[in-house]
Amino acid sequence: MELPISYDDAVKEWERFEDYLIKERYSIRDPETGSPKENSMSAVLVRISKEFSCPGVGDALMNQKIITATPFLMNGGNPHTGRKGFYSCYPLGDVEDSTDAIFDMERDLVTIFQHSGGGGIDVSKIRPKGSIVDSGQGTASGPVSFAKGYSQLSARISQGGKRRGALMIQADWDIKDIKELITFKGDNPGVFTGCNVSINVTDDKFWEDKELLQLIAENIWKSGDPGLLFTRKSLENTPVDRKHNPVFSNPCGEYLSTKDTACNLLTVCLPKCLEEKEEDYFTNVFENSKLAAMAGNEILDMEDGFPPVQRIKENTLKFRPIGIGFTGLQNAMNHFGISYADEEKAPQFAKATQLALMLGSMQGSLDYAEYSEEQGNKLKVREWNMDYTDRILKEALSFISERMPKKSVWQKQTRKIFGAVKKQGGLFNSVTTSQAPTGSISQLLRVACTGVEPYFSLVQSRKVKDVDDSWKEFTLVPLELYDYDKEKLAWIEEQTAHNIEPLQQIRILEACQTFNHTAVSKTINLPASTTVEEIKEMLVIARGSKLKGVTMFRDSSMAGVLADSSATKTTTGVDFSDLPERRGSTFKFKGPASLYITANRGDLGHVREIFLNTTKSGSTIHGMCEALGRVMSVALQHDYRLVGKIARTLEDISSDSAWQSGGLGRVYSIPAALAKVLDHSATQADEKEDPEPYIEPSAYSSYSSCPACGKLTLRRSGGCSQCVSCGYSTC
Repeated sequence: MELPISYDDAVKEWERFEDYLIKERYSIRDPETGSPKENSMSAVLVRISKEFSCPGVGDALMNQKIITATPFLMNGGNPHTGRKGFYSCYPLGDVEDSTDAIFDMERDLVTIFQHSGGGGIDVSKIRPKGSIVDSGQGTASGPVSFAKGYSQLSARISQGGKRRGALMIQADWDIKDIKELITFKGDNPGVFTGCNVSINVTDDKFWEDKELLQLIAENIWKSGDPGLLFTRKSLENTPVDRKHNPVFSNPCGEYLSTKDTACNLLTVCLPKCLEEKEEDYFTNVFENSKLAAMAGNEILDMEDGFPPVQRIKENTLKFRPIGIGFTGLQNAMNHFGISYADEEKAPQFAKATQLALMLGSMQGSLDYAEYSEEQGNKLKVREWNMDYTDRILKEALSFISERMPKKSVWQKQTRKIFGAVKKQGGLFNSVTTSQAPTGSISQLLRVACTGVEPYFSLVQSRKVKDVDDSWKEFTLVPLELYDYDKEKLAWIEEQTAHNIEPLQQIRILEACQTFNHTAVSKTINLPASTTVEEIKEMLVIARGSKLKGVTMFRDSSMAGVLADSSATKTTTGVDFSDLPERRGSTFKFKGPASLYITANRGDLGHVREIFLNTTKSGSTIHGMCEALGRVMSVALQHDYRLVGKIARTLEDISSDSAWQSGGLGRVYSIPAALAKVLDHSATQADEKEDPEPYIEPSAYSSYSSCPACGKLTLRRSGGCSQCVSCGYSTC
């Protein structure tokens, strides 16, 4: 393939995009005017690097070998903010069953959102809907009613005034109101956009409930929610002892730990670790992870970075969690000629990278304790689960002997690190690794394959709202692609997100999970053609894997922030004109003339054909209406997922006339009437004509409303929600 722009132009586009991200999100601002005082990533890094004293940390940040999480980029070294927050997320645990506790949690979430963080809560303990309260004088509204309130709170309150709140709501699978929890987002598209929902799979009996499993699969197919959290795996596969109940999740699902602890995330940039030889690459991953762990410990000792919720500060400093992950995995694979789709080599490479990262982060914990003691502050050892420690040591040594270069060096290093842990009974941090989605911070590092994800596409278009309220579109091409010839570009294009089989995505995740102390955040991308039965199969596969949780997103169930600019066609199955059956409805609008709009759906229920007619046959307006219907039909037969975008484009067009429909209300132009019909037809299925129960697969039906621009163009990507229209992200 040919890249669409030159290397110099690609660099300029990344610079323009960086300028937008810095000014809108990361820059400190003039306290009087509110205008950004920083306009480049390097300026932000200069500011935050001054906050660290550990040898090598500042240089690693300036050279972008490691990077902190977004809250520290925004608030570290910021002399003006009165709402400092250095941590991304906070698992807050159970919401207790009392009115005071429910609304105390709401107040804590507001405080956390204001201090640049997101929250995770568990509503399992709230009494079921219909339960008797007040000595039989009333009934309870149930956990889902409060879940809806928490979701709306998250959508309203911004994180540090720069991004919307992020929230995970989890609950045990066997609570009485579980079906309502599973369906409340999917049944109300665009309403409850402020949260992700996950179900705690606490025992094997869950898998025996076929009706519940079917409902979960249907709603994943429909909207991407809920995810599943495998809580027993969380208890058994972490250094945190089970008595501390490490099963509570942050919004993106990568930090599973005990309640009321801050999610202290940092990221190693794998493209900065690349060398000619694999052995040197793994060494660099180890060294940079070590520096990241030291940086994370320093952040913990900057005590002004906590929100004013005392129990969070106390519990975080008790456990001292650090979550170090990486970004740019596929970039590193491509460098060494390993296909992301390779069923054997790709997981092995991912596992080796994760092992080097885990060992480096553990060594960094040891090194920081030594450094801290030299500064006159002796750290306390945090108790580790020794059954887990012994098992991971054994697995690490076995893997090193099978896969790692310089086996003796890695074996010696591994025995030394784990020997110290076993001698002490633990490490100076309760955990040191966690794999976050790394969306915006990866883009600041100009890494296009964020986190563990494959490239979404080789050329990505992003539309964002600039500081002056104008709209700008960016064409982002991964810069490393300019080093490859056409043959290698074609090879990489075969490995983009929609070409990677779901099972292969699970293999990669499982490989990374092996040596990860908490969890891996990645949504399993599914093609639009995926069926509910196939989703159920994927859930069963995830059950048998090492994953601590699973989230799936079926393409076209929601609209995405990323646009694949290199795509030239969309597979839509049988041509619409050849379908044996079409179904549709005609809507009459009264106005200056009678207007009839017909929306026809194909046998899968997608809107594929539009007819517009007026009673003024032969007139100019009649001809324009017929032309508009034909053009839209061509577009929808090419890609039915355009229905929502077309409706949003037409809905605000006005004219000097009003048109009235008994069922759809009043509008002020023919295009606006058409938008009403598209919206209605895209969300309604005629059950009488459908041979079997039907879930509407329309793109519009699963859009969420973007809190930034207000359009129904918000989708889930990884553990975040991102807007295809304005570029807004919850992460």
